[in-house]
Amino acid sequence: MKSNRLPSLLLLAAALAVAARPAAGRSAIRVAGGQIEFPAVVTRAAFEREVLGMGMPGYHLIVWKDGRAAHAALFRAEVTDVEVLDAMERLGARPGNALGMETWEARRDPSSKAPDQIIAGPPIEILVRVPGRKEPLTLEQILDDPGGRGFDMRFGGHRANIPQWKSGCIVCLYSCPGSKIGNARYTVRDYEKETTRFRVRPGVLPADGQRVSIVLRRR
Repeated sequence: MKSNRLPSLLLLAAALAVAARPAAGRSAIRVAGGQIEFPAVVTRAAFEREVLGMGMPGYHLIVWKDGRAAHAALFRAEVTDVEVLDAMERLGARPGNALGMETWEARRDPSSKAPDQIIAGPPIEILVRVPGRKEPLTLEQILDDPGGRGFDMRFGGHRANIPQWKSGCIVCLYSCPGSKIGNARYTVRDYEKETTRFRVRPGVLPADGQRVSIVLRRR
């Protein structure tokens, strides 16, 4: 009797395990209540990296883990920038699409006005859920901004720039044409001039390699 039941029990357990896994191709993004949420991994050392002994201003806040800019991100997302863009549009957010490639490419040209352009689009609140903390963290709680202008995050979109950048950048702390969401308080010209140098506040985030949840909420 027992020998007949064992194969059936094993088959049932296997079926339940398969059912518990996300279907192939299904995004890890949750879309509900005017916000989206997705998993990411903390990589503070990459964000505050040093190149040739000189401290570089961190600005890649959230990047898809397989994007070209993932090596410099504070949070490496487990979803693509395109998935985030699609999810934001499903919420009804209309991207500003104000920044072209010249905004970045002309950053060292003092005669060009492109690097002085500001990202456009609806305002987005960015929150980070960390283990062991009841309330999610805001950008002001996570980052130190010596420039003092703070954060005005906008849904820029910039879908047309993705094939050229391939950076995987989801959130940038400047008005960058490579980002889906960027900061209207700082331009690419500010980046070039190192107007500010964002750093992570001590003791706020979990250690590198720990998982968190990113929340992007329409204001």
